[in-house]
Amino acid sequence: MDPYREYQDYVMASRLLVALGLSREILPLSQYARLRLRRLRLARGHAEAHLEGRWSALEGLDERLRYGFWTNPLRLREFLRRAPDAPYLASPEAFEALLFPEERARLRYPGQAGEYYLGFLRLPHLLMDPWAFEEALREQESRGEALPLFLNAFHRVPG
Repeated sequence: MDPYREYQDYVMASRLLVALGLSREILPLSQYARLRLRRLRLARGHAEAHLEGRWSALEGLDERLRYGFWTNPLRLREFLRRAPDAPYLASPEAFEALLFPEERARLRYPGQAGEYYLGFLRLPHLLMDPWAFEEALREQESRGEALPLFLNAFHRVPG
């Protein structure tokens, strides 16, 4: 996966969780990248810690990096259980209240980011229907390819 897209997905999950009072942290790109590299080393087994400690560290990093937040149906199901009436989930436009005005202006049309991220919320309901689940993933992939990198973090000019 494109590391910039991964970071954008992380930020949107983090903004949602912070807005709902379920988290207090949004990592800057540089810190996210350092932790992501640490996670990669742990996953490859290059840690000095024993296996159990490595798994525990991986789980902690996965939680902090929101790894799989949008794509893991079990994580999504747990999130929806914790925030069933979240106003940001009401519509694509409501979701985009989490974006800064400049970020919304970078989208191809109003609601584009909301359609993409809210589209993942149907995955937990499709677990028992593998064909529908696969079709939903293909649709999300297509939406993801059309979604620009809109975060301000990617568009800041030094100075």
